[in-house]
Amino acid sequence: MSASDNEALVRRAIEAIWNCGDLDVADDLFAPDYVNHDGLITDLVLGPEAIKITVALCRLAFPDLDVIVEELAASGETVVLRWTAQRLPADEPEDRALTASNKMLTGTTRIRLADGKMVESWTEWDQVRTLHDLGLAPME
Repeated sequence: MSASDNEALVRRAIEAIWNCGDLDVADDLFAPDYVNHDGLITDLVLGPEAIKITVALCRLAFPDLDVIVEELAASGETVVLRWTAQRLPADEPEDRALTASNKMLTGTTRIRLADGKMVESWTEWDQVRTLHDLGLAPME
């Protein structure tokens, strides 16, 4: 697959799975042995089920979750995604404008693809800052 094909595949995962909650799309985009190295259930569940469980848990906690693709770059079999997760405004769910009140966190995910499927990923995000912003942990 070309770099633009790989970018399109990752963008489809964000839009369909993360933003729309269409978990079945994971079966098309993730390899059966996919490993989410830095996910909520790191290496405990493999394949599309790893993403389905992660997204289901996140959307259960934040049903108004919206992930914005800030930057997407592909080189060979690797795609790097810089993203922002936010909560959509309750009064205008179609408004995806990022504001201080709906911003949750930002992160970077590196994804390795093979044969048109995602096979592994690594994500970095500021967990301490996010827990603090959610009122779940003090800043140290």
